[in-house]
Amino acid sequence: MRSAESLAAVLLAFALCAAGPSHAGAEAVRQEAIARLKLQMPEVPVANYGLGAAAFDLAPGGVADGAATAIVEEGRRLWQKKFRNGKSLGSCFPNGGRRIAGTFPQFDARLKKVVTLETAINQCLLLNKEPPFDPADARTMGAALAWLRAQSDGMKIAVRVASPAAEQRFESGRELFFMRTGQQNLACASCHLKSAGRVYGDSAILPAVGLAAQWPAIRGGQPVTITGRIRDCLARMGAAPVNFSAEDFAHVEFFLAYLSNGYPVRANVSRGD
Repeated sequence: MRSAESLAAVLLAFALCAAGPSHAGAEAVRQEAIARLKLQMPEVPVANYGLGAAAFDLAPGGVADGAATAIVEEGRRLWQKKFRNGKSLGSCFPNGGRRIAGTFPQFDARLKKVVTLETAINQCLLLNKEPPFDPADARTMGAALAWLRAQSDGMKIAVRVASPAAEQRFESGRELFFMRTGQQNLACASCHLKSAGRVYGDSAILPAVGLAAQWPAIRGGQPVTITGRIRDCLARMGAAPVNFSAEDFAHVEFFLAYLSNGYPVRANVSRGD
Protein backbone atom coordinates (compact mmCIF):
# COMPACT_ATOMS: atom_id res chain seq x y z
CA MET A 1 0.00 0.00 0.00
CA ARG A 2 1.29 3.46 -0.85
CA SER A 3 2.45 5.85 1.83
CA ALA A 4 1.10 9.41 1.99
CA GLU A 5 4.44 10.65 0.61
CA SER A 6 4.29 8.35 -2.41
CA LEU A 7 0.68 9.34 -3.00
CA ALA A 8 1.74 12.98 -3.06
CA ALA A 9 4.49 12.11 -5.54
CA VAL A 10 2.01 10.38 -7.84
CA LEU A 11 -0.37 13.35 -7.68
CA LEU A 12 2.48 15.72 -8.48
CA ALA A 13 3.41 13.58 -11.50
CA PHE A 14 -0.18 13.86 -12.70
CA ALA A 15 -0.06 17.63 -12.40
CA LEU A 16 3.25 17.94 -14.23
CA CYS A 17 2.09 15.72 -17.11
CA ALA A 18 -1.39 17.19 -17.50
CA ALA A 19 -0.56 19.20 -20.60
CA GLY A 20 0.61 16.11 -22.51
CA PRO A 21 -0.97 14.65 -25.65
CA SER A 22 -4.31 12.83 -25.65
CA HIS A 23 -5.51 9.96 -27.78
CA ALA A 24 -7.35 10.94 -30.92
CA GLY A 25 -10.49 9.03 -29.95
CA ALA A 26 -11.22 11.11 -26.88
CA GLU A 27 -10.41 14.36 -28.65
CA ALA A 28 -12.63 13.42 -31.59
CA VAL A 29 -15.51 12.84 -29.16
CA ARG A 30 -14.89 16.22 -27.54
CA GLN A 31 -14.80 18.05 -30.86
CA GLU A 32 -17.94 16.25 -32.03
CA ALA A 33 -19.76 17.33 -28.85
CA ILE A 34 -18.65 20.94 -29.35
CA ALA A 35 -19.80 20.90 -32.98
CA ARG A 36 -23.20 19.53 -31.97
CA LEU A 37 -23.65 22.13 -29.25
CA LYS A 38 -22.67 24.96 -31.59
CA LEU A 39 -25.49 23.93 -33.93
CA GLN A 40 -27.98 23.71 -31.07
CA MET A 41 -26.91 26.91 -29.30
CA PRO A 42 -25.53 29.24 -32.00
CA GLU A 43 -26.17 32.26 -29.77
CA VAL A 44 -23.89 30.96 -26.99
CA PRO A 45 -20.12 31.30 -27.57
CA VAL A 46 -18.22 28.07 -27.03
CA ALA A 47 -15.96 29.92 -24.59
CA ASN A 48 -19.00 30.51 -22.36
CA TYR A 49 -19.98 26.87 -21.90
CA GLY A 50 -18.02 26.73 -18.66
CA LEU A 51 -20.02 29.62 -17.17
CA GLY A 52 -23.00 27.44 -16.33
CA ALA A 53 -26.36 29.22 -16.08
CA ALA A 54 -24.60 32.57 -16.41
CA ALA A 55 -23.95 31.71 -20.07
CA PHE A 56 -27.71 31.93 -20.63
CA ASP A 57 -28.24 35.15 -18.64
CA LEU A 58 -30.34 33.18 -16.14
CA ALA A 59 -28.03 33.64 -13.18
CA PRO A 60 -25.47 36.12 -11.84
CA GLY A 61 -21.90 35.82 -12.97
CA GLY A 62 -21.05 33.08 -10.52
CA VAL A 63 -19.97 35.02 -7.44
CA ALA A 64 -20.03 32.71 -4.44
CA ASP A 65 -22.44 33.75 -1.67
CA GLY A 66 -22.11 33.73 2.11
CA ALA A 67 -23.10 30.07 2.33
CA ALA A 68 -20.29 29.16 -0.04
CA THR A 69 -17.80 31.15 2.02
CA ALA A 70 -18.83 29.24 5.15
CA ILE A 71 -18.59 25.91 3.32
CA VAL A 72 -15.09 26.69 2.04
CA GLU A 73 -14.05 27.65 5.57
CA GLU A 74 -15.37 24.33 6.89
CA GLY A 75 -13.44 22.57 4.11
CA ARG A 76 -10.28 24.39 5.15
CA ARG A 77 -10.82 23.17 8.72
CA LEU A 78 -11.21 19.58 7.50
CA TRP A 79 -8.17 19.94 5.28
CA GLN A 80 -5.94 21.17 8.08
CA LYS A 81 -7.36 18.94 10.83
CA LYS A 82 -4.65 16.73 12.30
CA PHE A 83 -5.02 12.99 12.02
CA ARG A 84 -4.24 10.82 15.00
CA ASN A 85 -0.73 10.36 13.58
CA GLY A 86 -0.19 14.14 13.32
CA LYS A 87 -0.58 14.40 9.55
CA SER A 88 -3.45 15.98 7.61
CA LEU A 89 -5.15 15.82 4.21
CA GLY A 90 -2.79 18.51 2.98
CA SER A 91 0.21 16.24 3.67
CA CYS A 92 -0.92 13.85 0.92
CA PHE A 93 -1.03 16.43 -1.88
CA PRO A 94 1.65 18.49 -3.63
CA ASN A 95 1.71 22.10 -2.41
CA GLY A 96 -0.95 21.15 0.14
CA GLY A 97 -3.51 20.70 -2.66
CA ARG A 98 -3.15 24.12 -4.29
CA ARG A 99 -3.38 24.42 -8.11
CA ILE A 100 -3.97 20.72 -8.79
CA ALA A 101 -7.74 20.35 -9.22
CA GLY A 102 -7.65 21.07 -12.95
CA THR A 103 -5.59 17.94 -13.59
CA PHE A 104 -8.20 15.54 -12.19
CA PRO A 105 -9.50 12.91 -12.73
CA GLN A 106 -6.46 10.99 -13.99
CA PHE A 107 -5.89 7.38 -14.96
CA ASP A 108 -3.39 5.68 -12.64
CA ALA A 109 -1.56 2.97 -14.59
CA ARG A 110 -0.33 1.27 -11.39
CA LEU A 111 -3.76 1.07 -9.80
CA LYS A 112 -5.37 0.47 -13.22
CA LYS A 113 -8.20 2.84 -12.32
CA VAL A 114 -9.36 6.41 -12.67
CA VAL A 115 -8.34 8.53 -9.69
CA THR A 116 -10.75 11.39 -8.94
CA LEU A 117 -10.19 14.03 -6.29
CA GLU A 118 -12.69 12.13 -4.15
CA THR A 119 -10.65 8.94 -4.64
CA ALA A 120 -7.40 10.71 -3.75
CA ILE A 121 -8.90 12.27 -0.61
CA ASN A 122 -10.24 8.93 0.61
CA GLN A 123 -7.00 7.16 -0.28
CA CYS A 124 -5.18 9.69 1.90
CA LEU A 125 -7.59 9.09 4.77
CA LEU A 126 -7.30 5.32 4.53
CA LEU A 127 -3.50 5.41 4.29
CA ASN A 128 -3.49 7.38 7.53
CA LYS A 129 -5.97 4.99 9.15
CA GLU A 130 -8.80 7.54 9.16
CA PRO A 131 -12.40 6.78 8.09
CA PRO A 132 -13.15 7.71 4.45
CA PHE A 133 -15.75 10.28 3.42
CA ASP A 134 -18.93 9.39 1.57
CA PRO A 135 -18.28 10.86 -1.94
CA ALA A 136 -21.76 12.44 -1.99
CA ASP A 137 -21.81 13.74 1.60
CA ALA A 138 -21.99 17.54 1.64
CA ARG A 139 -20.68 17.97 5.18
CA THR A 140 -17.42 16.08 4.64
CA MET A 141 -16.47 15.35 1.04
CA GLY A 142 -18.46 18.33 -0.27
CA ALA A 143 -16.79 20.76 2.12
CA ALA A 144 -13.31 19.32 1.57
CA LEU A 145 -13.75 19.55 -2.20
CA ALA A 146 -15.15 23.08 -1.90
CA TRP A 147 -11.91 24.18 -0.26
CA LEU A 148 -9.65 22.12 -2.52
CA ARG A 149 -11.30 23.30 -5.75
CA ALA A 150 -11.29 26.90 -4.47
CA GLN A 151 -7.48 26.66 -4.35
CA SER A 152 -7.56 26.12 -8.13
CA ASP A 153 -10.09 28.79 -9.14
CA GLY A 154 -9.21 30.02 -12.62
CA MET A 155 -6.90 27.09 -13.35
CA LYS A 156 -7.71 25.64 -16.76
CA ILE A 157 -8.85 22.03 -16.80
CA ALA A 158 -6.22 19.82 -18.43
CA VAL A 159 -7.26 16.18 -18.11
CA ARG A 160 -5.32 13.63 -20.15
CA VAL A 161 -6.46 10.51 -21.94
CA ALA A 162 -2.97 9.42 -22.86
CA SER A 163 -2.98 5.61 -23.16
CA PRO A 164 -5.15 2.80 -24.49
CA ALA A 165 -6.13 1.90 -20.91
CA ALA A 166 -7.16 5.49 -20.19
CA GLU A 167 -9.07 5.53 -23.47
CA GLN A 168 -11.01 2.46 -22.34
CA ARG A 169 -12.10 4.25 -19.14
CA PHE A 170 -13.03 7.36 -21.12
CA GLU A 171 -15.09 5.19 -23.47
CA SER A 172 -16.76 3.53 -20.48
CA GLY A 173 -17.73 6.98 -19.19
CA ARG A 174 -19.03 7.96 -22.62
CA GLU A 175 -21.16 4.79 -22.85
CA LEU A 176 -22.63 5.40 -19.40
CA PHE A 177 -23.34 9.02 -20.29
CA PHE A 178 -25.33 7.90 -23.35
CA MET A 179 -26.92 4.85 -21.68
CA ARG A 180 -30.70 5.08 -21.38
CA THR A 181 -32.03 3.92 -18.05
CA GLY A 182 -34.84 4.31 -15.57
CA GLN A 183 -38.58 4.57 -15.90
CA GLN A 184 -38.31 7.50 -18.30
CA ASN A 185 -35.76 5.77 -20.56
CA LEU A 186 -33.46 8.79 -20.46
CA ALA A 187 -29.69 9.19 -20.53
CA CYS A 188 -27.42 11.93 -19.21
CA ALA A 189 -26.95 12.91 -22.85
CA SER A 190 -30.70 13.35 -23.26
CA CYS A 191 -30.42 16.56 -21.27
CA HIS A 192 -26.82 17.72 -21.44
CA LEU A 193 -26.31 17.18 -25.17
CA LYS A 194 -29.65 16.76 -26.92
CA SER A 195 -31.50 19.36 -24.82
CA ALA A 196 -28.61 21.60 -23.77
CA GLY A 197 -29.57 25.26 -23.65
CA ARG A 198 -33.27 24.66 -23.17
CA VAL A 199 -34.98 26.01 -20.08
CA TYR A 200 -36.33 23.47 -17.59
CA GLY A 201 -38.44 25.20 -14.96
CA ASP A 202 -36.51 28.39 -14.36
CA SER A 203 -33.07 26.93 -15.07
CA ALA A 204 -31.10 26.30 -18.24
CA ILE A 205 -29.98 22.76 -19.02
CA LEU A 206 -26.20 23.04 -19.05
CA PRO A 207 -24.10 21.58 -21.89
CA ALA A 208 -21.88 18.58 -21.22
CA VAL A 209 -18.87 20.55 -22.50
CA GLY A 210 -17.82 22.84 -19.65
CA LEU A 211 -20.04 21.06 -17.12
CA ALA A 212 -17.11 19.81 -15.04
CA ALA A 213 -15.77 23.33 -14.55
CA GLN A 214 -18.42 24.24 -11.96
CA TRP A 215 -18.39 21.95 -8.99
CA PRO A 216 -19.01 21.70 -6.19
CA ALA A 217 -22.09 23.83 -6.92
CA ILE A 218 -23.94 25.38 -4.00
CA ARG A 219 -27.61 24.43 -3.91
CA GLY A 220 -29.83 25.04 -0.91
CA GLY A 221 -26.80 26.17 1.05
CA GLN A 222 -24.99 22.84 0.52
CA PRO A 223 -22.10 21.85 -1.78
CA VAL A 224 -23.10 19.31 -4.43
CA THR A 225 -20.29 17.20 -5.88
CA ILE A 226 -20.30 15.67 -9.35
CA THR A 227 -21.04 12.29 -7.77
CA GLY A 228 -23.96 13.81 -5.90
CA ARG A 229 -25.23 15.48 -9.06
CA ILE A 230 -25.07 12.24 -11.07
CA ARG A 231 -26.91 10.41 -8.30
CA ASP A 232 -29.59 13.12 -8.33
CA CYS A 233 -29.94 12.85 -12.11
CA LEU A 234 -30.30 9.07 -11.88
CA ALA A 235 -33.01 9.49 -9.27
CA ARG A 236 -34.85 11.95 -11.51
CA MET A 237 -34.70 9.40 -14.32
CA GLY A 238 -36.19 6.78 -12.02
CA ALA A 239 -32.97 4.77 -11.90
CA ALA A 240 -31.58 3.47 -8.60
CA PRO A 241 -28.16 5.10 -7.96
CA VAL A 242 -26.81 1.73 -6.80
CA ASN A 243 -26.87 0.65 -10.46
CA PHE A 244 -23.69 2.73 -10.82
CA SER A 245 -20.56 1.43 -9.11
CA ALA A 246 -17.86 3.72 -7.70
CA GLU A 247 -15.84 3.07 -10.87
CA ASP A 248 -18.84 3.97 -13.02
CA PHE A 249 -19.13 7.36 -11.31
CA ALA A 250 -15.38 7.90 -11.76
CA HIS A 251 -15.55 7.03 -15.48
CA VAL A 252 -18.43 9.44 -16.10
CA GLU A 253 -16.53 12.17 -14.28
CA PHE A 254 -13.40 11.36 -16.32
CA PHE A 255 -15.45 11.70 -19.52
CA LEU A 256 -17.04 14.99 -18.46
CA ALA A 257 -13.78 16.46 -17.22
CA TYR A 258 -12.05 15.71 -20.51
CA LEU A 259 -14.90 17.35 -22.43
CA SER A 260 -14.30 20.42 -20.26
CA ASN A 261 -10.59 20.73 -21.04
CA GLY A 262 -9.50 24.35 -21.45
CA TYR A 263 -12.28 25.81 -19.27
CA PRO A 264 -11.25 27.47 -15.99
CA VAL A 265 -12.24 25.93 -12.69
CA ARG A 266 -15.14 27.91 -11.15
CA ALA A 267 -15.89 26.20 -7.86
CA ASN A 268 -18.66 26.92 -5.37
CA VAL A 269 -20.96 28.92 -7.62
CA SER A 270 -24.47 29.26 -6.21
CA ARG A 271 -27.13 27.69 -8.39
CA GLY A 272 -30.83 27.12 -7.99
CA ASP A 273 -31.38 24.20 -10.39
